[in-house]
Amino acid sequence: MECPFVSVVVGIRNEERYIEECIESLLRLDYPQDSYEIIIVDGMSTDRTRELVQKYPVRLLLNERKNVAAARNLGVQNSMGDFVAFTDGDCKADPLWLKTLVTEMKNAPEDVVCVGGPNLIFDTDPVFGRVVGHAQETFLGSGGSAQSKNSLKKHYVSSLPNCNAMYKKNTIIEAGYFDERFVVGQDGDLNYRINKKGYKFLYIPEAIVLHHRRGTLKSFSVRMFKYGMWMGELFKKHGELVRWYAILPSVAILFSVFSLIISPVYTTPIIVLLLMGFLYLILVFIASIQVIFKMKSKYGLYALVVIPVQHITYGMGFLYSFANSLYKSKGVSSSIVQN
Repeated sequence: MECPFVSVVVGIRNEERYIEECIESLLRLDYPQDSYEIIIVDGMSTDRTRELVQKYPVRLLLNERKNVAAARNLGVQNSMGDFVAFTDGDCKADPLWLKTLVTEMKNAPEDVVCVGGPNLIFDTDPVFGRVVGHAQETFLGSGGSAQSKNSLKKHYVSSLPNCNAMYKKNTIIEAGYFDERFVVGQDGDLNYRINKKGYKFLYIPEAIVLHHRRGTLKSFSVRMFKYGMWMGELFKKHGELVRWYAILPSVAILFSVFSLIISPVYTTPIIVLLLMGFLYLILVFIASIQVIFKMKSKYGLYALVVIPVQHITYGMGFLYSFANSLYKSKGVSSSIVQN
């Protein structure tokens, strides 16, 4: 196989726990060593991350803006390859990962500009992290997105997570790079803009990356709130939903509040709410059973808490994005009136 040159970009910050595992997996790729480079973009880490990175034959760039979007832009701008592959500092690439992505890209139609695969769960990760990972593989936890579902079939998708994706570099440049305003969701934003240009994304189940899951219920809740908030920002930027299911948790929260407020006068909404709540609990229970079988452990029952927490905090984050914009606009209006 003719091996085009590929630049592998890893944006990191404070990843001393996993960065060596990540780099070593990239150095062991089944791909000619003179046909790819590894670019590590560090967001001014305050731990031993940079010290560890400097032990390896990789290119190290410093990202003073610290966020992932800026890291990926720096990587692209300093890359030598016509293809740019992305993964994260807490990921471990399968030896055939890059070869699989390149082969599929070469065999794909010309309008396919990005290929990527699943980000699977480490069996050795803490219980809570594994529950979260497996819960998000269910339809209820992922909405069926390629980001989490980890399908076993090759198919076209609307977006691919940048912990496991390879692009034609000129497409990223043409789309205007990653929007550095987005702390999270920057890959979804870029992919949306690329889609609007008529290009396609191809999901490859054999292109495997393992992705560490960590955190606690508190940190998970904060993370989901931020995802919801930035999905709201994406909606405001583009004027339409980037993902169809993103608005559902917010609609459910608003309907619940509305039903409770008018329940003393009208009982129909509260009856509908109770029926919907009962159906939702059944779906959460089914998803939890799926997690139990995936984990082969009774701890999969934690999904009974994880999934509702995910939906509630995500929905609140989405609503906060709009409430915050409304508050700011009123502040601007008031200042104009006062002046």
